[in-house]
Amino acid sequence: MNQNLRGWTVSLLVLALCSFFTQCANIVPPGGGPRDTLPPRLVHVAPLDSTLNFNSSRVVFQFNEFVELDNVIEKLIVSPTMKRTPVITAKLRVVTLEIKDSLQPNTTYTFNFGDAVKDVNERNPIEDFQYVVSTGDYMDSLQLTGKVLVAETGKPDSNIAVMLYSNLEDSVVSKEKPLYLSKTKGDGSYRFRNLKPGTYRLFALKEEDRDYQYTQPDELIAFSDSLVHLSENLYDMNLALFNEVDTIRLEDEPEVTQPEPEKDKDKEKKRKPRLQVGFDLNGGQQELGDSLTMTFNFPIRSLDTAQIGLYEDTTRKKVPFSLHPADTTAKAFKIAYNWKPGKPYEIILPAGFATDTSGLQTAKADTVNFEAKDLDDYGTVKVALTISDSARRVLPANDTSYQFVIQLVSGTELKYTGVITDGKWERGLVQPGEYTIRVVIDRDKNGKWDTGSYYGVPKKQPETVFSFKEPINIKKNWTVSPAVKL
Repeated sequence: MNQNLRGWTVSLLVLALCSFFTQCANIVPPGGGPRDTLPPRLVHVAPLDSTLNFNSSRVVFQFNEFVELDNVIEKLIVSPTMKRTPVITAKLRVVTLEIKDSLQPNTTYTFNFGDAVKDVNERNPIEDFQYVVSTGDYMDSLQLTGKVLVAETGKPDSNIAVMLYSNLEDSVVSKEKPLYLSKTKGDGSYRFRNLKPGTYRLFALKEEDRDYQYTQPDELIAFSDSLVHLSENLYDMNLALFNEVDTIRLEDEPEVTQPEPEKDKDKEKKRKPRLQVGFDLNGGQQELGDSLTMTFNFPIRSLDTAQIGLYEDTTRKKVPFSLHPADTTAKAFKIAYNWKPGKPYEIILPAGFATDTSGLQTAKADTVNFEAKDLDDYGTVKVALTISDSARRVLPANDTSYQFVIQLVSGTELKYTGVITDGKWERGLVQPGEYTIRVVIDRDKNGKWDTGSYYGVPKKQPETVFSFKEPINIKKNWTVSPAVKL
């Protein structure tokens, strides 16, 4: 009897434990392997890649896993270009290319998908995926490579259209689509493959409308000075991209506009407009070696500078100054004076000293107090320039009538510039911060970078700019001495 009781007791205990662990246990799915980082693999294509005497209007690509298309219309590049864009679809493991144009005879066609084909799960792209066929009995195989740099900054830009034309007219870039098309990568490099021997014009364009024609004034263009005679592979066909309108300006010559606050339209109808003035002061301090910017909310017709009083120091000594427009808006003006470090200043503006183009005058007198910064608020830069043999190859040949101009750039803003003399340049009163160094080959010795011109007479390339990857960091009361090598 005791044995039976013990048996029942053990059985009940086992059942209780099983019930407890069943309720408390977490069901964990089996762990997977490492993350898939491999792109899809092409297992078959019909017609085959490198097919000669190609005459199909449909190409089918089969992959080893499910695939999808990522912005394929934007990324697909067909060379020679077609009037009608092919239709591309993806379903499961298959991508289908439908050709809607008639193909030219004895021509090699390249369909470059870029990284548009990706696997569904991890979205791993096939890099530089392309398909090449020929409608003739031979395959064109010539290549042309190079880099495109933005002339003003000396830096590369990605997704720039690089174009070859068999029509050799100067105006072809504004009238026709290119025969061959390529796009730059992140480092600015481009490559044409499977080109036909011949003579071409070479251009690059940065545009938004994707019509591959130079038609808008805000588009950037680059061009080769000479025709491209292609009978063998050509390398280092480098181009400088520029806007024909010179957009560069120094910080002390900004295009200043005075933003107006949003106002209730009904109240605005009842309220008379007022001519208002403001000053560009950072925390009530004026930068040494720079002009003080005075801005208005309306364009100014006349300023009575004799009425403006500038007073220096605690003694309120009246000091002379000069005033000139800061830009072409007639809203911003520069008060130029050799500010003394750490000194307090006061500007007195009487009523009616300014009149706008509608006859409106400043209604009330105003007084503005500020201080000039101290010398210790700034750093100093001393640059030593050396020129490598490779850099000498891009200098104007048989011409010494140029100079080197250095630029210190903060973000995208040109802050300081000057001419390098005997390989040296020094600048004090540099505001603390991080700067990129650029060196301009100033061909006309006007002390600044000049853009190029394609439709001007004569044509001219933009001035060459070297941009250095490593920035310099300026701190208060420090001297930085970077060695710059071209």
